[in-house]
Amino acid sequence: MAKTKTRGEGSTAIRAYFSKNPKATAQEVVDALKAEGVTVKIGLVYSVKALGKKKKKKKAGKSNAAVRMEKAEVWAKSAGRMEKAVAWANGAASSTKADLIRETAKGMAKPVRPKDVVAALKERGVEVLHTHVSQVLASMGMKKKRKAAVGGAAPAVASNGLNINDLVMAKKLVGQVGSIEKVREALAALARLG
Repeated sequence: MAKTKTRGEGSTAIRAYFSKNPKATAQEVVDALKAEGVTVKIGLVYSVKALGKKKKKKKAGKSNAAVRMEKAEVWAKSAGRMEKAVAWANGAASSTKADLIRETAKGMAKPVRPKDVVAALKERGVEVLHTHVSQVLASMGMKKKRKAAVGGAAPAVASNGLNINDLVMAKKLVGQVGSIEKVREALAALARLG
């Protein structure tokens, strides 16, 4: 019968086994500990093994700042942007693209168009998508206002004074009479009457 273990005893036993047998599989650990009278689940073995690897990397590895600096240097060399990379690694240039979009849009004359913001940021060396700029501008309340033709608003009026409703009715009339020529003749006769 397996002995009952107190809280943490299974994890301690797993760590001890891994320290003696670092290349052991999870199933080997479960079987070996079971032979010693300690029952552990295989999931616990995987968890302890994963945590052990993270701790080793943290101890043997570099600080987060050093890792960021290395990544920044690799990026800078490949893109030719060393100053930006160093600023990013030091945390000075922590602005997100959305922050840059907001900052640029606030400095532009109204109405602000997404393509103008994209062009302005491209000049500064920042690539952004048109859709991203549109979303940020909309969240800032700079969304393009659309004219509503339905629901009480005045319909759009053409330069000759006709609106959409007039054109729809004219199209129906043409369909009823048969052709535009017949409609013109009927209108001419109507004008002579009066």
